[in-house]
Amino acid sequence: MSDDSWSVAVELVANFSRKPARMSHLLEQMPPQWDSGKRRTCQSLLFGTVRHIRLLERALDEFLRRRPKPLVWASLLVASRELMENPDRGAKIVHHAVERIGKRFSKVEKGLANAVLRKVAGRLPELLCMEPSAAKDLAWRYSHPEWLVNRWIEQFGLEETVAFLRWNQAEAGVFARWQWDPEELEELKPLGDGSPFFRVEPGSWRVISPLIEAGRLYVQNPAASLAPSLLLDAVGQGRLLDLCAAPGGKGLFMDSIAPTEIREIVSVDLAGPRFERMKGNYDRYQAKRVRALAADIFELEQESVGVFDGVLLDAPCSNSGVLQHKVDARWRQSPEGLVDLVELQGRLLASASGFVKDGGALVYSTCSVDTDENESVVSAFLETEKGKPFALEESKLSLPWRDARDGAGVFLLRNTSC
Repeated sequence: MSDDSWSVAVELVANFSRKPARMSHLLEQMPPQWDSGKRRTCQSLLFGTVRHIRLLERALDEFLRRRPKPLVWASLLVASRELMENPDRGAKIVHHAVERIGKRFSKVEKGLANAVLRKVAGRLPELLCMEPSAAKDLAWRYSHPEWLVNRWIEQFGLEETVAFLRWNQAEAGVFARWQWDPEELEELKPLGDGSPFFRVEPGSWRVISPLIEAGRLYVQNPAASLAPSLLLDAVGQGRLLDLCAAPGGKGLFMDSIAPTEIREIVSVDLAGPRFERMKGNYDRYQAKRVRALAADIFELEQESVGVFDGVLLDAPCSNSGVLQHKVDARWRQSPEGLVDLVELQGRLLASASGFVKDGGALVYSTCSVDTDENESVVSAFLETEKGKPFALEESKLSLPWRDARDGAGVFLLRNTSC
């Protein structure tokens, strides 16, 4: 393992401990000249440490009177993650970590690291064997905020919540589908049951990366197909509007499977880096029926784009259904922030409804499993003046621990106006 990768991972963990940030933003701080091997090593250390951060903190705190300064603390966290992942190499991991800490910090801190990490090496297996049932203990055992654990117990019950927590702590699988020109590759394992998705085998990036760059293979979780599939089943022809569309995965999916009677898909998102990434994806994947439009949904006027046979709103959400691979999202949310999100989702749904033609379909979706962001938003909308012409035709809820894919809430509404 590269000392550079380890040291940078420590810096990034320290930054995250000070203020939780998106993993993508932290990874941008890696040296641009690094090769792919160093990047993968650093990313693995960062993701693994953040995924299990409360458990690692619990193990370390048992042997400390007080936490050391931030970079030493982050060094202990990263080393503890290595011990957790490779317990059989405990002595070597402790030796290397203590050496690195000794080179950068004082003799006292080196001695502290040596004493603490040797004890943590024995304590971590004991903590991992514990199966608590109280929310406060589940929170540190599975590294989730306690308020979120309590919320899930209330919504799903204890047994389902524990299954959810375990799912989130497992390494996320990678899935992909062919946008065009498919071929058989041993690195791609079909999911079966007619699914267009494949599981990407570990260590296959060298093979699939050129296919992604060539615009043939698109990395996407199967749950992302639920909303566009439901819309296309409800709309056989005409024009589609894809709102909150960046980075464009759902638009690409619709373009790849929609019948020729679907003439145009207008994908709307705010101007900025995500919009430019979406445009780049549409160009690379040759999505000829998709038109990218930079606009604020709340300022978009029907007169400028018209009405549509089908509208898809993939609303911003808490990401509670995708915490397995968005390991930072659980720490960037709060009960107060969730209330604000629900209010925004309601406003977005109301705006989206204004672009649905009479008899047309409106699909509201999130990558959340939370009732307030799904059923409650839709129910509240149907009770408003704008929602009165609409009727709920169908809904689907993807639960990760049950369905072995990302979580999602999807709701098909029909404009019943004549």
